[in-house]
Amino acid sequence: MSAAPASSKDLDALKKWLHDVNNRVGVILTTAELLQLETLSPQADARRRAIEDKAVEVRDLLREISTHYFS
Repeated sequence: MSAAPASSKDLDALKKWLHDVNNRVGVILTTAELLQLETLSPQADARRRAIEDKAVEVRDLLREISTHYFS
């Protein structure tokens, strides 16, 4: 079963959703960076780094999706 081609309306919605999710990822990354300024326990700093690493992965996936559909 093949999917129908995406309509312009579908692509506009996808572009908006990608943008909105990317904005939220930016907030997560900014918060993780601000936490670098605080004195954290080694365990808390490891958690901060994990959050930052995963947020970067999500940002990269969003870029790949955007490139696939809009470049």
